[in-house]
Amino acid sequence: MKDFPVIQLALIIIFGFLFQDLFNIEILTLSITVLIALTLLILLNIKKLNNIIIYILIFVIIFLLSAIYFTLRNNNCKYPFEKEKIRNVKVVGIVKNVDLIGEKKLSIKIELLEYDSLKLSDKTSNIFKVNFWKDTTNLIYNIYEHLNINEKINFIGTITNPKNMRNPSEFDYRKYLNSKNVAGVINCYNMKTVSFQETEKLDFKNIVLSVRKSINKRISELYPNKAGHLLKGILLADRSDINYNIQTDFVNSGVIHVLAVSGLHVGFVMGIFYLLFGRLDIRVRYIFTIFGVLSFLIITGTHASVFRASTMAVIYLLAKLSNRSINGFNEISIAALIILLLNPYEIFNPGFQLSFSAVLSILIIYPIFSKKIKKLKVKNLIKKLFLFISVSVAAQIGTLPFTIFYFNKLSLISIFTNVLVIPLVGIIVAIGILSLLISVLFVSLALYFAATNTMLIDLLYYFIRHSSSLKFSHLNIFNLSILDGIIFYIFIGIILYSIKSMKNKIIIGIISILLFFAFMNLYTLDDVKLLADGKLSVTAIDIGQGDSFLIKFPNSQTALIDAGNSTEFFDCGERIIFPFIQSLKIDTIDYAFISHLDSDHYAGFIYLIKNHIVKNVYLPKASSIKDSIFKDFLNFYSVPYKFYCTEKMSIGNTNLYFLNDTTKLSYKNFDINNKSGIIKLVYGKTSFLFTGDAEFEREEALIKNYGEFLKSDYLKVGHHGSKGSTSEKFIKYIAPKFAVISAGIANRFNHPSERVLNLLNEQKIEISRTDKEGAVIYLSDGEKIKKVDWRNLY
Repeated sequence: MKDFPVIQLALIIIFGFLFQDLFNIEILTLSITVLIALTLLILLNIKKLNNIIIYILIFVIIFLLSAIYFTLRNNNCKYPFEKEKIRNVKVVGIVKNVDLIGEKKLSIKIELLEYDSLKLSDKTSNIFKVNFWKDTTNLIYNIYEHLNINEKINFIGTITNPKNMRNPSEFDYRKYLNSKNVAGVINCYNMKTVSFQETEKLDFKNIVLSVRKSINKRISELYPNKAGHLLKGILLADRSDINYNIQTDFVNSGVIHVLAVSGLHVGFVMGIFYLLFGRLDIRVRYIFTIFGVLSFLIITGTHASVFRASTMAVIYLLAKLSNRSINGFNEISIAALIILLLNPYEIFNPGFQLSFSAVLSILIIYPIFSKKIKKLKVKNLIKKLFLFISVSVAAQIGTLPFTIFYFNKLSLISIFTNVLVIPLVGIIVAIGILSLLISVLFVSLALYFAATNTMLIDLLYYFIRHSSSLKFSHLNIFNLSILDGIIFYIFIGIILYSIKSMKNKIIIGIISILLFFAFMNLYTLDDVKLLADGKLSVTAIDIGQGDSFLIKFPNSQTALIDAGNSTEFFDCGERIIFPFIQSLKIDTIDYAFISHLDSDHYAGFIYLIKNHIVKNVYLPKASSIKDSIFKDFLNFYSVPYKFYCTEKMSIGNTNLYFLNDTTKLSYKNFDINNKSGIIKLVYGKTSFLFTGDAEFEREEALIKNYGEFLKSDYLKVGHHGSKGSTSEKFIKYIAPKFAVISAGIANRFNHPSERVLNLLNEQKIEISRTDKEGAVIYLSDGEKIKKVDWRNLY
């Protein structure tokens, strides 16, 4: 480690940050300890005692100082208001950052000064992300063109607390924004309300913004949307317009790293500039290449991964320029130190973790692979191919725990896809930069280059899409813990040591196989079993304003009562329910119970049915055009369906009763809400009642037809707790112990109503709400029902 002084310093500081994040020691305690250690160090130096003790004391002092620094830099960012959503207020703020305009919206960051003439306290977190959503006017383009950083802006918007983790294993958007010092989100839908005082600001930030806007505009002029979105992502580090499905394909194929601007892209830029100035003096060539790398860093917005790669590239080029040697470990350590001193909380940024783990792994593992490959008696071309592959393999080994932790996927084809994708992306980047440079003087010529590049981008998308669709392309892996990651790195270290120090390949192979099986066993030891086997579990999935209840029966069969909504902007089936059931290792839904064909109840099923996840469907009998279209849809995908009627079925020792008497004339005259499928589950001595969107009229009919049979321990409150459902009479017949309300946070319907909440409280019923708690899980062992505190399991 004597050759790597900077990496020692970086590691001490990182451990100090992590220690303080974990234990949160008071600054006074840390400061007193630093003074004691400093005093001891001075005394030992005077007496010239043991160097090891002096080294330990220096380590302790740096460690404690880094912990103090970490605490001092804590922004304690949090949403400053009591209300989760404050609608249609006049917002006044100072523009702090402007993103590139997207297909659907323009996003900026502001320092919120006041709303509805109420000024914010100086102690309040006041940085907000603002989304201006495109409307039928073109005013948003005028705003985008003329808006500058540090200008005052006014508009009418809705202030919202960002969503935290709403369901188990889900992304915590609030935590992510808070780590970026963003306290909340403001949405503006009316561009006519936006005003700002346009000024000619020639400061550095606005010059960079102007350059980014110009490049983005030129990309949109030269390239069609899909190709332009990719170039915008890899040249300007803005992949907001690359849709969810395409990004998922890149993850499944193991090449998502090409969409995140990092060392790969900096390497391409470095190579392009080095070749462009190939005829110049070597020193001039290095200077221009440094300029190119720094320009790329600034234009992409100085993200941690780009900063790391650019810092390393500049240090390498400066060393070459001054004829000095440089060590890769010290290079990466310098980059890490600069980033972490600027913002200690970058250590928790996925981009930082993935970027640095990839480079460290290449520095450690690649030389071992390289030494073995160079000894192979094969053609040079094959050796070069193996060396290229070994770089990719080394990076993937290092990033594997982070990739699985953040994406919950392990690509099985990444080694092969990277062989084609990395060179192809290099060519796309080179032609992209060239087309932009040429377009300054010759737009017509640039269009030819852009057309060629578009064909290459289409080829890339085609290859990724088909690679991702292979059944064996990836494995879904959930619940990878920090302990699992540590064990993985320890085992990789043992294998690498064996490869480096042992000559017997058989022994190395045996060690590797034994460690692999040991890891596979240890990996499951700390797994969280959210839904216990052999019990009945009912999970109210938080899908916003709508319903979706996952039922796991004691025999492990599953049912889903409703699946939330699906719109142009968000599909609950694809984005919430499917990832959730994947995390539970549920491959299929045996029974889909659609309460009724309102979009907030059934639309999420469309994705699940298209992807052959649903085996059987139950739905109300109706004769509308929507019903006919949906039945045709089910027939097209060969999904058998039945209509609700008064019947009973059994699944895994659980009896299901369908309380839909379709023979009654009153039932036939009900509207769509009142024709909801009503289902009662009975498991042992416990019972659950699901009422869809049934209102007073249907409740009266249920009382008349089923009376005391309605009595249940658990009630899914009808119609999201609306004022037109859940009568006092109905509640007294059911007499539930637990009531669950599924509704969206601060929804526009004001669900649940105060009347319903007061009624449930008066009856001393335990209320659970998805808008307040996120997902709500109850387990029954047949004797009693117990609520699961899932947040403490994650």
